[in-house]
Amino acid sequence: MKILFTKRGHPRAAKEIKTCVESFGGGYNRIVCKIIESSKDALNKDIFGQNVAILMPNFMMTRAGPFKGVGFAHGTVKDPNGQIAACWDAIGKRTIELRGFVDEQGRGLRTRGLVEMSRTAQEEVASELWHLLNKLSPVCWTENSFGLVGASKVLFAVLPEVALPVDNAEWKKVFRTIDYREIIMKMAEEIVECELMGTSGKRRDKPV
Repeated sequence: MKILFTKRGHPRAAKEIKTCVESFGGGYNRIVCKIIESSKDALNKDIFGQNVAILMPNFMMTRAGPFKGVGFAHGTVKDPNGQIAACWDAIGKRTIELRGFVDEQGRGLRTRGLVEMSRTAQEEVASELWHLLNKLSPVCWTENSFGLVGASKVLFAVLPEVALPVDNAEWKKVFRTIDYREIIMKMAEEIVECELMGTSGKRRDKPV
């Protein structure tokens, strides 16, 4: 798995990464910034529901399946089938506990929360995310993804500083594993490796 590197092993330029994010969808970056901002001070049931309702339509998850009809309009969460409520019942309490742990371990900006933790803290966060994904997958079950896609996106909606949304193709062709803990740890390691190598393309032993 090499997301931030070219096939030749060189770190991708920040401009290239930014272009890829912006090309995903016109409102994607704006929506992600919104869910990060809405939960900067705390995470509770209302914020949980709001963030899931805001993010899922952007991922095209609300046209069919368990999140069909989910949305957020005029300050109100639309949850016609009680899907968001079911997600909260499955992982709400432990999600808030994990958010508290992330805040305690953070050393800087929330956008770098996972990367700036100690290795031990990273492993604990990744293991808890894997546990939450397993709890949530049956609630988000579909024939094509066994609930993994929806579950990972719910986690990203409520814990964007440490979780990662993963689509079907990414489980199968990019990460080639369904071990969410491994994916989170590998991504953290790759970010650090990319930063260590800097823009020269040469591996460094210490950060600049």
